[in-house]
Amino acid sequence: MTVLNDLWIKKLGSELLINPYNPLQVNPASYDLCLDSNYIDLATDEKVKWKELYIKPGEAYLASTVEYIKMPDNVAGVLYLKSSLARLGLDHALAGWIDPGFEGNLTLELHSHRPICLMAGQRIVQIVFHLLSAPAENPYSGKYKGQKGPTLAK
Repeated sequence: MTVLNDLWIKKLGSELLINPYNPLQVNPASYDLCLDSNYIDLATDEKVKWKELYIKPGEAYLASTVEYIKMPDNVAGVLYLKSSLARLGLDHALAGWIDPGFEGNLTLELHSHRPICLMAGQRIVQIVFHLLSAPAENPYSGKYKGQKGPTLAK
């Protein structure tokens, strides 16, 4: 697999991959995704709308990206937590592989080792796109296709 560079990301992102797409979020070999204003408190499974989320050590939340991603049949993706947030103590329980054919908002499981305050709309993860040697024979068509907002396990 080949990692797609900024020129490919700009072309694919604006055409079909990312909605909303912002060219200012393109990095040399990745694209920054932003935190949506909804989360699920995993202690209660309660869905909450917010502008600011204060995470204490030991707490866990499901959040999602603002962006709706639509993966072509010949591209896979990997999510990585922004290093600046990891340095503040945030941890993302990575289920970070995105199959060709997947589409939807990406669900993030967030934990913190130290108290941290997150803001809706801030850049939280980055996605790296990998070009497959050929389109997938059976692109993703599973139970999370088309998910909107943070999604509990099905």
